[in-house]
Amino acid sequence: MKRKTAAILLGMIVSASLIIGCGSNEATEAASQGEQTGGEDEEQEKTQAAEKEEGEETKPEEDTSTEEQEEEEEPKTVAVLLPDSDDERWAADGENIQSELEAAGYESRLLYADGDGEEQASQVLEMTEEGVDAFLISPADAYALSDALVQAKEQDIPVFSYDELIMDSDAVSYYVTFNSREIGQALGNAIVERMELEKAREEARSYNIEFFMGSPDDLKSLFLYNGVMEVLQPYLDDGTLVCQSERTSFNDTSVMRFSESEAERNLSEILEEAYQGKTLDIICTSFDSAVTGVIDALDQVGISPEGGQWPMLTGVGCELEAVQRIAAGSQAVSVYMDRETLAKEAVNMVDTYLKGEDPEVTDYEQYDNGKKIIGTYTCEIQLIDRDNYELLIDKGYYTEEEVLPEGAAPREEETDAQVSAAPTPDPD
Repeated sequence: MKRKTAAILLGMIVSASLIIGCGSNEATEAASQGEQTGGEDEEQEKTQAAEKEEGEETKPEEDTSTEEQEEEEEPKTVAVLLPDSDDERWAADGENIQSELEAAGYESRLLYADGDGEEQASQVLEMTEEGVDAFLISPADAYALSDALVQAKEQDIPVFSYDELIMDSDAVSYYVTFNSREIGQALGNAIVERMELEKAREEARSYNIEFFMGSPDDLKSLFLYNGVMEVLQPYLDDGTLVCQSERTSFNDTSVMRFSESEAERNLSEILEEAYQGKTLDIICTSFDSAVTGVIDALDQVGISPEGGQWPMLTGVGCELEAVQRIAAGSQAVSVYMDRETLAKEAVNMVDTYLKGEDPEVTDYEQYDNGKKIIGTYTCEIQLIDRDNYELLIDKGYYTEEEVLPEGAAPREEETDAQVSAAPTPDPD
């Protein structure tokens, strides 16, 4: 019995020692594995940290190649087609436009047509084949470009009409010019004020007037005529103004291609037919060279500024001769149109459009080229007379020596038409 009990106890002791041993071994193994795992994690963290530092040190700079490529892209090209390089106005416009385009970051192709509409049409086709990005055109012949511009429209090349409107073409995108109707209104108002037509109406007095408007094939000339008549027609209707030649319609008063010699011939004919023994008090012309022509016609019949029967003369353009006459008192008014501003606004319109925006438009009603109404930006005008012609000198448009040759001073005596012209009897 004692042996059996001892054997049992001995077995229990051995079993217990085995269990304890196994537990100790498992704990030791677990601890060993934990130490190994912890070491590996620390090494991994160190490795990752080192890689991160190395990555930051060797991180490539941001890729700016796209921006550089954009900066290196060739500038867009604008084809500038003008009527005639021999005309000082168009030559100056070409320089102004090129300067403005360059300042805006564009290249330009400036071509003159020498007054030939067919030559300009060929230039349109040539520039279209070259793939220019836009056209800025003042037509040598307003009706000669419709066929040539078809291809430009097919290639989505925008066409901007400059100063003169391109007719019979739906390829024209926009138009920039001066407000011709406003110019006509300014001339009409100058006549009303200087000749004191309201006072003449009250006193039942009348003045004789003749009209010399622009070319019949020029849309702006029609607008200018309309502006003049909007102001003066009521005075023609009530007899305050009398046109002895009865030439008052646009067709009857227009001068083909703004011809100075034609204006002279027309007035000579009118004077012979309608003014025998009568005084011509007002000559309303819509361009300064017409004033030169009518002065020659007046001179042929012995009418001069010194003779006391000098008519009130209006013009448009502020050409040098006209400004000289204004300073001397022989021409009453002219209208100044700042062509540097015109060039600037034209380039601004092109630039805005090519950047994907809508150009500013001041008129979307009256400029119809026979195919569609063209959105138009009109630049401001300035009436110039003897009181403010120095503005042109201040602007650098002319020098004082040019306006007053050899230092001559304007005449001090009043020579306005309302003083020198003798009123004619009321026709009634």
